[in-house]
This record gives sequence, C-alpha cells and structure tokens, in this order.
Amino acid sequence: MKIERMTEIETSDIEVGDRIHVAHYTATCQEITPKGALFLMDQYLDKRMPMNKKNTNKGGYAKSDLRRALQSVDVLKLFSGIREWMVPFDNGDLLRIPFAGELFDKLPSWCEPDDHEQWPLMRDRRNRLASRCGEYEWGWLQNKDKTSSTFFCSVYNGGDVGGWSASNFIGVRPVFQIATCREEAEMCHS
Repeated sequence: MKIERMTEIETSDIEVGDRIHVAHYTATCQEITPKGALFLMDQYLDKRMPMNKKNTNKGGYAKSDLRRALQSVDVLKLFSGIREWMVPFDNGDLLRIPFAGELFDKLPSWCEPDDHEQWPLMRDRRNRLASRCGEYEWGWLQNKDKTSSTFFCSVYNGGDVGGWSASNFIGVRPVFQIATCREEAEMCHS
C-alpha cells in the first residue's frame, strides 16, 4: 500500500490528509481512530446505485440494498490491492457510506441526527463534493429524512445536505478503515 503524504513531514504513521490509491480511485484519510485510519473515497464509484430497490427508508441504511451491495464481491474486488490492510467496522462490514454528521457541522431539522463529529477536512465544502466523470453529483448518506418514509439524506452537487428518494440512482462514496500497522492488520484477519 503506497501512501501519498499531504504534508512535508515524513512519519511511519498514517495521518489525516494522507491519500492512497484504490483501483483507479483515490481515498483520503479523514480520521485516525483506535481501530485504524478512516478513509473516504475521493470519487463516487463508477456505477450509481439506489439506496433501496423499493422506494422506502424503512430499516434505514442498516437494512438497505445499498449496504448489501457494498459488501458484494463485485464491489469488494475494487479493494483487493489493500484488502490485507482493511479493518472491519463493528458490524463486520468492510465498506460503508458516510454519516451526515461526518460531513456537516450542522444538520437540518429533517435529517435524522447521528452522534458523529464533522471530519476536519469536511469543513472545506470542496472536500464534500465528488464526481464520477468530472461533473459534481449527488451522493448518499446513511441518515434518513425524518419527515419522509421514502427519503434519505444526501450530499447534493453543491456540497450541502439534501434529500433524495431511496429508489433513485445516485453516487456512492465508500468509507473504509485501514490498519495503522501490520500487527493490527494481521490481528483482524486471524
């Protein structure tokens, strides 16, 4: 795994702002946690996806078709070059999408709250923007819209929080954890 340093200081530790290559994408470290370095893809996956095939937010992200799709062989094969370094989240998933609180400091009243703090790099609106083919697009967030039985929160193409119907096909920007040392990676896979 090759890490691109975003600072001039060389260290053996992964730091916020460091970037890695994943297939033909890049991902930037957003946070260092006790379980590893949390990375967010800089681009949306090539294929837009719905949150659910049926237009509902029942069960939230945890019960969504999108969550199952992110754990599929087709999606996970993109991460084969870094798989040995990936650390599962508490629920066993290797990939997830961001929570609204990780991208935004303040959430609108209609957006289901979460207990996450805004990642430092997301204070800059440009870091909340992503594209697939050069134009900024909408992308999914885990939070449901509290005022609708069919909407989930999303990042709209201007970098603010929005909402979108669960059955619409929009951008997917995975989040994953990387072990910060070889010993941690080996413990996760034993």
